[in-house]
Amino acid sequence: MDSKARLAAEEAVRALSRHDAAGARTAISEAYDLDHSLGGLADVVHLASSEIEANDQVSAATWNTLADAVAHDELLAVVEGSRTA
Repeated sequence: MDSKARLAAEEAVRALSRHDAAGARTAISEAYDLDHSLGGLADVVHLASSEIEANDQVSAATWNTLADAVAHDELLAVVEGSRTA
């Protein structure tokens, strides 16, 4: 994965933990533009952003799906650290 794409994907996940739906969408769009293999992750970030807008939180099931969607250990660590933030 391109390092810029990874950083943008990490920012998307961190934005979710801050309940920043717009920031998460912006960051994951940047990541996907740099690396199209992130399509599955992008879909889950958009789902989580919709949950934030509707319920002001990301469900445990969506955090689990987000963890399943990442393919890199470094990014998984960000997901796991963000879900408890």
